[in-house]
Formats: sequence, C-alpha cells, structure tokens
Amino acid sequence: MSVSGIGTSCTYLYDATTGKLSTKDGTKNNFVDYFNGDSSEETLEDLNGFDKNNKYELQELFWLFRDGYIGKNVQKDDSGKYEITAEIEDTVTSNFYINGTKVFTAYRPVTYTDKEIKMFSDLHQPYRTHTSKAYDPTDNSINIAVGDVFDLGNGYRITVKNDCMDGEGYGRSKEDDEKMEQLRYGMNALMRFADQQCFSSLISEECTPMVLEMLHEMGVDTSREFIINGTKCCLRDGRIREVGNKYVVPSSIYQKALKRYEEELYRPLTDEKNIKHA
Repeated sequence: MSVSGIGTSCTYLYDATTGKLSTKDGTKNNFVDYFNGDSSEETLEDLNGFDKNNKYELQELFWLFRDGYIGKNVQKDDSGKYEITAEIEDTVTSNFYINGTKVFTAYRPVTYTDKEIKMFSDLHQPYRTHTSKAYDPTDNSINIAVGDVFDLGNGYRITVKNDCMDGEGYGRSKEDDEKMEQLRYGMNALMRFADQQCFSSLISEECTPMVLEMLHEMGVDTSREFIINGTKCCLRDGRIREVGNKYVVPSSIYQKALKRYEEELYRPLTDEKNIKHA
C-alpha cells in the first residue's frame, strides 16, 4: 500500500448498516482494517498521521450522512453500499465524495509553540527591520526601519524607535494631537504587520486611511500589490492584508508550523510522537 500524503486519493465502499468500509475489489487494505478496528501492529507500520485524520474525518462524515445533514439524494449501489473517496488536498485540507459527488471538506488547524504565539501576540517586542530602503517602483516596495524619521510637515514628527513609534510636536490642538496619536498607532500596527509580528487586523479601520496616505506620500501605489519590509500586501475591502494569507497569523509563522505538522503527519502510526500529536 502506498504511503498516504498530499495528493493521495483513495476510494472505498461504505456499508451504512454495519458502519464499515471495504475495498471495491474485496482485497485486503490496511486502512480499511484500521478504520474497521481490525488493525495490527504490522498494519500501523504502513499508516501515518494522514490516515489517522482520514479515519476521524470519515467517522464525522458518516455521522453527518446518517443523520441526513449531507448526501440526502445519494443512492446505494446494487450491493447496498456507497462509494466513498477521500482526497488529501494539502496538509490541513481533505475533500470527501460520496458516489462521485463532493459532500464534505475537512479543515484542520495547525498548532503553535509558545515561542511562536509570543512572536505574533507580543506588541512590545523590538521591530525586526533595521535597514531602511527608499521606494522602489520596480516592485512597488519600501522598507520602514528602526531609525527612520517622518516629518509630517505640520510640526509633528514620527520616529521609528526600537520597539515603538515615537511622536513629537504635541500641544498644537486637541484635534491635531488626536489625529497624530491615531497615525502613530496605525504606523506601529503597519510596522508590526510588515515585520510579520502581528495580525493585519491590528491596523484598524479608523487608522487605515491615515496609514494609506502616509504610504502614498512615500510613493507606494496601494491600488495594486505592494511590499512593505518584505511582506507582500494588498488592499482588500478597504483594509491592508497580506497577499495570499488565509490563516490570520503572519504567513512566515504559519508556514513553519505547517511544515512541522506535515512532518509529523508523515510519520508511521507506530511512532509514539505521531500518535500523540497527529
């Protein structure tokens, strides 16, 4: 039996009366034995964490199917069974089909270490970018770095300190001071987002117009993809987002956690660590 992994697609027959699987040609199959509770130590050597996830998700699928939440119009074959296909799309996504019709998609979360959680939740940690870079029109990029000073031209200035945005020029008027404080907060959020230290949602809706105006002053064209401190950004629904990021957390942190999870899933089920974490 080939090792399960990304891109694997396997088809079985499901007997709703017994709740068990079988192969289409009646041959022995290690995953079928594992799902039906007939596995042995030798069986587990050929299975891995992807198989463990598939077993759990198929159980969930069959529960939803039996209770009529999915596949209401799906018919049994002549033997009274249903054809089930499990397709592993990527490390955290699997698709399931009944008689060729897609009925269920399972999404699995990755887990983060305490250090990784601190990396995207500690808003007092030092910024990462220390090399300033002027606007480059070839890739619509710029670096905002520790030590940069932005003179707003109205008596206010923002200086990028080691771990915060420092504002100067307060005291002109309450309204102007409040705008300056909002911009300072927004620039800090932008810096941490661009340095892969926090969620893009930290750049609040209220701060976004002022941050965009600052970027435009620097030459950045935010009507298309732009790069801040190496992070590819775009505007989506009026908010600054990381291009291609569907995971909320910064992509650099997510990818490390994803790779670690994938390595665990490829370990055989006889590996105690895999059994514990998959």
